[in-house]
Amino acid sequence: MTVAVAPAWQPQLGPQSAAIRARAIVDELFFGGARGPGKTQFILGDFLYDLHQGAAWQGVLFRRTYPELDEVIRSSMEIYPKTGGEYKVGSHTWKWANGAQLALRHIDTPFDAAHYQGHSYSFIAWDELPNWPDLIAYKRLKATLRGNADNKRVRATGNPGGPGHHAVSDYFQIGDYPNGNRLIVDPETGMTRIFIRGRVSDNKILLKNDPMYVQRLKGVGDPELVRAWLEGDWNAMVGGYFSTFRREKVIERPFDVPASWPLFAGFDYGEADPTAVILGAIDFDGVVHIIGEYYQPNLSASMHAEQVHEMLNTNQYVNGRWPSQILADPSVFNRRRGQERANVSPSDLFAQENVFLTPANNDRINGWRIITNALTYDRIKIFDGAAPNLVRTFPVVPRDLKKPEDIARSDDHILDALRYMMVHTYTPIERPKTPLTSAERLLEELGELGQGKTKYG
Repeated sequence: MTVAVAPAWQPQLGPQSAAIRARAIVDELFFGGARGPGKTQFILGDFLYDLHQGAAWQGVLFRRTYPELDEVIRSSMEIYPKTGGEYKVGSHTWKWANGAQLALRHIDTPFDAAHYQGHSYSFIAWDELPNWPDLIAYKRLKATLRGNADNKRVRATGNPGGPGHHAVSDYFQIGDYPNGNRLIVDPETGMTRIFIRGRVSDNKILLKNDPMYVQRLKGVGDPELVRAWLEGDWNAMVGGYFSTFRREKVIERPFDVPASWPLFAGFDYGEADPTAVILGAIDFDGVVHIIGEYYQPNLSASMHAEQVHEMLNTNQYVNGRWPSQILADPSVFNRRRGQERANVSPSDLFAQENVFLTPANNDRINGWRIITNALTYDRIKIFDGAAPNLVRTFPVVPRDLKKPEDIARSDDHILDALRYMMVHTYTPIERPKTPLTSAERLLEELGELGQGKTKYG
């Protein structure tokens, strides 16, 4: 049974059309990078182009949470009934008379991906891919791309920002090729992937139906956010927690660290996640100079210990000196099941390599405030080339929308290591106090009356 696609949906000229044309050429495609280029419509339309394959054409479209699927359902209702598609509410699946199907599903964590491991799909789509903090589920479910259909493919969309900003940017090499259209061949799988950049200006239909859309975006008051939303700029600090970070202010030319400057390190342990270490030197003015880092995933504790020892022992700026303390997440002192040796904590395994750890203060909120203070007053400097993962993470690590004073759980491991060190080594600068206004004095008095005593009293 052949289904007529053209009357139901056609791609707009430009990046959307280019993304559709790639269906028989590129295995994995990430489309978007800005608000409004028609990302969800692209995925829904792309699925239709192989609808004629019937029962061989089985697809699944993921959003991170089920409520997020509402937008997908609304958009699909505008297109799919015109092609003979029928939406089965109970199973959240579109079905066609020739046997083709598209299931709408949500995956929150990599553990949820296990429910799909035995499935077989010819089309896998991820709408708003940067909303996931990593690409673990995305990569695992590529194994379900199988069967006898032609043009089997994975398609994804998204904007800059979000917990998975780094993971998506790295995987599709957006930092190296910000304008996209660069075909990447995976050296392990041989699969091809590409980023196709879309801008709001590409969506002529949206701009015709809503002429004030761009003006409303410009009115959000955040120039970095506007850059990201309108231009799809992945270097913009979208929703970034450390909005005061400026590379030109923080990066400094390396030099030999004086022997009189104390050294400290921060340590964040990961097993599947990266283990991260930051090495810093404190000058006599209290400025923290970051002079080295370690960042590696998927190694045993013993292997991490050997490599951390090597990193600390060979730092070129300190002439063999070691940090006075290596301040670590307190959880590394807990004994865990599945460790390399029974009844041994990760810290014990590091100690066997003469990497001795000290429990750090794990107050996240206070730690981020301390780092923000240091950035605000130019009290943190990073040797050029010494900490590439810290420099990469600082600008775009996202704020937790539900808890704005915290960082969203994301690729924050190197920042955790920095936080453990900074809490114990940096003294925040207090802003000059100004006289209280009459309103502020009244608020303090009300606080004293209501709570008996304020934090200042």
